[in-house]
Amino acid sequence: MKFGIDMGHNCPPDTGAPGIQKEDHLTKAVGTLLIQKLTAAGHTVIDCTPKTANSVKDSLQQRTNKANANNVNIFVSIHFNAFNNKVHGTEVFAMSNASKGIAQSVLKEIAKLGFATRGVKNTPLFVLRNTQMPAILVECCFCDSQTDMDIFDAEKMAEAIKDGLIGDSGEDTAKSNKDHILEIKTPTVLKPSTDQSSDLPQETLIDIAPGKYQVLDARFEEQHYWVKWPDKTQGNRDVHFVFAGHCKIL
Repeated sequence: MKFGIDMGHNCPPDTGAPGIQKEDHLTKAVGTLLIQKLTAAGHTVIDCTPKTANSVKDSLQQRTNKANANNVNIFVSIHFNAFNNKVHGTEVFAMSNASKGIAQSVLKEIAKLGFATRGVKNTPLFVLRNTQMPAILVECCFCDSQTDMDIFDAEKMAEAIKDGLIGDSGEDTAKSNKDHILEIKTPTVLKPSTDQSSDLPQETLIDIAPGKYQVLDARFEEQHYWVKWPDKTQGNRDVHFVFAGHCKIL
């Protein structure tokens, strides 16, 4: 899996919110640790944070351009909220169905740290509108809230986001992935199990492009391959069926 990680702001004149702690310092701390953790788990990570920019729009454009140019599978932008020193909690922004599934998974893990859950929101933010892959923007918590800052720990936050993206056994998963390769030969879909499909909305059919994908396990079942995905980034589930005529297992 290839991730694009954006440490929000950190590129004057694009600077973050002030607070008990500065947003720029917090996003850099969490983003740096998240990159380290995903890399240690065997994933490829592209740091999409620009070094210099002429304007805020230029800063944002550089982030999405880098993610698109590197064909990352998932784009993650790290941010911290600020409002009135009283509002607190965590929220994640996403637009597409695939992105919302990832956002829910990340939000769930951050909430386990003790932060109030403000939900998944679909505001069409620049980095979500201009990326070509599933993208989420994580507002980890409020940097001007004493309630949140008393709970916040950069290491735990990065671990929670990592777990939301790849699960809590990412390192072992990455090693196991090498045993099975799913080769998609023609554009097709990842489907839920046959007995569930009639009860699930159409959006549970996940489009997948031709290419080679590492999977944990695979077996042939009634003209389909059952595949165990290494994480829940595809439709927020890790088990899929693919029509055998559109793919093969290497």
